Amino acid sequence: MPDKENVHEMWSDREIDEAMALLYQDVPINKHAQVKARAQLMRAAGADEIATPDQTAEPTPRRVAPFAAVAAAVAVVVVGAVVVVSTATRDDIGPAQQPGSVMPRPPATSDSQHAPMPAMPDQPQNSLNNLATRVTDTPLGPGQYRYVATHGWNRQSTEGRSGTKYVYRGEYRTETWIPVNQEQEWLSRNQTTGKRQWITGTEPEARADAAFFESKLIQPDGENRARCGFFVPVNSQICAPGTVGTIRTATGFVKPPTDPLAVYTLLAGESATLADPPLQFFRSARGLLDARYPAAVRRATLEALSRHPYLAVTNTTTSDKRPAISVSIDYANGQLREELLLDPANGTVLGRLTTALKDVDGAKSGERIYDEVQSVGVADAIGAPPTR
Repeated sequence: MPDKENVHEMWSDREIDEAMALLYQDVPINKHAQVKARAQLMRAAGADEIATPDQTAEPTPRRVAPFAAVAAAVAVVVVGAVVVVSTATRDDIGPAQQPGSVMPRPPATSDSQHAPMPAMPDQPQNSLNNLATRVTDTPLGPGQYRYVATHGWNRQSTEGRSGTKYVYRGEYRTETWIPVNQEQEWLSRNQTTGKRQWITGTEPEARADAAFFESKLIQPDGENRARCGFFVPVNSQICAPGTVGTIRTATGFVKPPTDPLAVYTLLAGESATLADPPLQFFRSARGLLDARYPAAVRRATLEALSRHPYLAVTNTTTSDKRPAISVSIDYANGQLREELLLDPANGTVLGRLTTALKDVDGAKSGERIYDEVQSVGVADAIGAPPTR
């Protein structure tokens, strides 16, 4: 058992639940599912075993698990559950979109619960409505596939037998082939490459100390095929004309709307009961910008995001040096920033980032906890490289 005195952060069950809600929780909380997810999360974060459902009424024990490890572990848990060039002028970014002029969040309404999203403002709060006008679909010919590739690095932490903490960034890659008729077979190739950038300690030191660092960063691992893209079906979801291209809500699966007000209303309602509604609104909208959805859905989603009052929109570049528009939101009491990177030419997702804004659990201010780039193209056959 590691020496707990060497760990900087200890977590109560309530704090774990709040972290899950803050980071990647996307549905209202079910108590049994919450306890099960908490256990899976803490095992992934390298913490001690936690209470069983029968023990939840007892005084909350505290767990050994650093904040950054919980952030990374939640990402792994959710990925496993759910399975992601031209320049813009400064005219694209108005004064209201600069980070210093973003509307401040209202105070928490109770404990850590943030206020829900306001009704959709009449006027845009940032420039994403301009970007929405440039969203288009790249046409696919007979037998062609939309090809989506990601390349990412995810910050991980682990402890050795001695109690020493080791921190590294692990690399993963994914490829997905999406058919014109999405009811047909999709192909995904996911790989945790085994490449690591060590931040604290070295791989020989961690191995000699019996630290575990071989976990998969993306699930399902390897090559997988599934109709409708249901590689990990949710609630026994079956591929059929009525289910392909749907999104999960509290009341079931629905087709995403193509009207900006309807998108805003849906995302605001779905996020209202969660710990940080503005953050969850942003994350759910990010999902609707996925290449699987048609231009009409992505255009309406960007319009809805243009009414989000707590986002900063700026010009930037991706880690692979492509011009991008950054859409970001700060969370966890200003400790972390989550960014979505979009192509200035057409709104296509180019990547996403999570960055520490303050020193937190060994992560220095400015350190990238999560860094992913994405490219979208067209392939002439399933499993083939993109031709454009």
